[in-house]
Amino acid sequence: MVVLLHGLTASGDWWGGGYDALAAHAEVVVPDLLGFGASMDVSRTDFSREAHLDALDEMLADLRLDGRPLTVVGHSMGTLAALHWAARRAETVRVVAFCAPLYADRAEAERHIAEIGTLERFFALNTRIAQRSCALMCEYRSTAQWLWTAVSPQWPVRLARHGVLHTWDAYLGGIEGLIIRGDWEAAIGELDARGVPMLLADGADDPVPVAARTAQLETVYDCVDTARHPTAGHDLPAAYPDWALTRIVQS
Repeated sequence: MVVLLHGLTASGDWWGGGYDALAAHAEVVVPDLLGFGASMDVSRTDFSREAHLDALDEMLADLRLDGRPLTVVGHSMGTLAALHWAARRAETVRVVAFCAPLYADRAEAERHIAEIGTLERFFALNTRIAQRSCALMCEYRSTAQWLWTAVSPQWPVRLARHGVLHTWDAYLGGIEGLIIRGDWEAAIGELDARGVPMLLADGADDPVPVAARTAQLETVYDCVDTARHPTAGHDLPAAYPDWALTRIVQS
């Protein structure tokens, strides 16, 4: 079984038709993570890491897939959910993480995100302007969906419209509870101790991961391998599905 976990402000649709071929190798599950896409819940306030992992556990139980060999694949924020969930699940056999924001601590996370660009500095973190912008988006969500489509012409309409299907609490839970909270190295250490292979893959033009972080982890942990696409940015799985698919299905 392969479970594909999307990134922040995205949905399961991020894993488009290019990943249909995975069904020839295993059962494929592509959820909308808690609070995003079709899982958006305007009444919910708990989007902590524990809430995300519990929701994934409940998903497998509801689908009656508990106990089957599990490959967990994540992109961006989804890589943090993937690593922690994989460490929790005894049946995990492999993890693939694309464009992982593996920040050592809050200070590094906030500094690195702010240095990506002006938009990230003001809108990606827990700032007043980001909260007010999200409130406007929630109040005028239909308009925001079409606006997001207009400013993201590189994406299919459905994918762009899903970029605003979340609340401020869900967004903040992703940033604070998964990305900034970190603790990812404990999960990697647990998986390495169990002999679970992990592939950390990113693009050469992606500003989100910390430079050389994955290479450093490869030297520390026996079960960590790395891969780098020569031109990809942070949209690697969506922009280069064939390349990503090959990394997922390799033994």
